[in-house]
Amino acid sequence: MTKCMKCGVYIADNTDKCPLCQQVVAPVELSSDNHQGTEGVFEQHNDVPDKCVNDTDIAAKRADSTASHDNGTRYPDVKGASRKYRLLENIILFLSIVGQIVLTTVDYMTDNEINWSFIVLLVVIYANVTLRLAIVGRNGYIFKIVSTFVFTVLFLEGIDLLTGASGWALTFVFPSAILAMVLATIILMIVNIRNWQSYMMMQLFLVLMSVIAMILVAVKVIWFPYLAMGAMGASLFLFLGTLIIGDKRARTELKRRFHI
Repeated sequence: MTKCMKCGVYIADNTDKCPLCQQVVAPVELSSDNHQGTEGVFEQHNDVPDKCVNDTDIAAKRADSTASHDNGTRYPDVKGASRKYRLLENIILFLSIVGQIVLTTVDYMTDNEINWSFIVLLVVIYANVTLRLAIVGRNGYIFKIVSTFVFTVLFLEGIDLLTGASGWALTFVFPSAILAMVLATIILMIVNIRNWQSYMMMQLFLVLMSVIAMILVAVKVIWFPYLAMGAMGASLFLFLGTLIIGDKRARTELKRRFHI
């Protein structure tokens, strides 16, 4: 059995994500107290007189029993909790569009050499995407971390292109982001040690990103190769170490992910 630490609900099947908020769940073991509490609820539900009762009476008794035995693990109103942020997101999006139109008009009227309004546009897009996906989004935190990584690299690469295209974003930011992700993955695996195998797909993603970085080094797009080489070594060693030390559990996770 697993438990969602965000919603506080227990899940009986072997899924690795909460069906409500999509957070990665953690395996738990039910104690004897939990078993006794569960049996008590079923006894209350099954304690029905032998005489015939209508469906309304049965439903009322079950509702009363559920209310009396509510221990905080009932499904919360996730949709209602996320709905309250929807208005704020839409207000921020509206203000961003209006502000961008005003700034673009000012930039056009002043006729500067650098179209700084495009930089502001990238900032606005990045802020709104980060807000919707990484902060108030209902996706799991692994998806949030990966999406933040991708959009941050793309955002800084766009800034680089608009300010002279010197290549500093791909040369320094891209491999540094990979190294930061490797460190974050190690920390997450230590914190969630009982479910460490769920981070293997993130490790494969980092290996793929480091291979792309080395390709950019080979074609001279990245002109300072040492960060890219460090990112390649760190991501590859992390994946191989997890695969070798994790042994059967790691291989089983890969087979499950790739449906082998």
